Amino acid sequence: MGKIILIQHCQSEHHINNMSGGWTDTPLTEFGRKQAKTLGRKLKELVDSNDDYVLYSSDLLRALQTAEIVGRELGLDVIKDKSLREINTGVAAGKTKDWARENRNPRTRNGFDLDYQEFQDGESWREFYSRVCSCMDRIYESEKTKNLMIVTHGGTLGYILAWWMKFEPEMIVNAYFSSSVGGVTILSQNSFQQNAVNKFNDTSHFDLLN
Repeated sequence: MGKIILIQHCQSEHHINNMSGGWTDTPLTEFGRKQAKTLGRKLKELVDSNDDYVLYSSDLLRALQTAEIVGRELGLDVIKDKSLREINTGVAAGKTKDWARENRNPRTRNGFDLDYQEFQDGESWREFYSRVCSCMDRIYESEKTKNLMIVTHGGTLGYILAWWMKFEPEMIVNAYFSSSVGGVTILSQNSFQQNAVNKFNDTSHFDLLN
């Protein structure tokens, strides 16, 4: 395996219209599409044309549309994978942030609880991390001779990073990797076969974007 390039999807309608995230399926905004085009051009400069990349994406619109725009710039087809979705927010999907705040399950303890299920029919953080790890194990094994480019969501991206660093579930209680819309993270192995984070949440490609 060579590099893994992780990309957080660009600006989505739910970022500006008070809708909840998670499995709420909203498309990119017009500005989000501009971000994705800028991102695609940056990646075209970053990626060696001789490198063999395969492009995966969450099937939710905001990630998929970002991946499709990036893919056109790079000449890559998009492989959709439902397991790359954000945490499952159950009954809160499609609801407003106000509704979600009023209808989340009560917390039973202080601090971060791996087994807290925020919404009925949704996932706990432990279940979410398990899904992400299983997904990445599968993709990593099936594409081990290629470089990976993965377009996903903020929570998922953070848990892919935790998977790469070989975190046990209990370790994510005390760690959080906060990425940004359109941010690029690059992972690889060094000469000692250690899993390295070469770049995290780079958004410098947006510096001149108005």
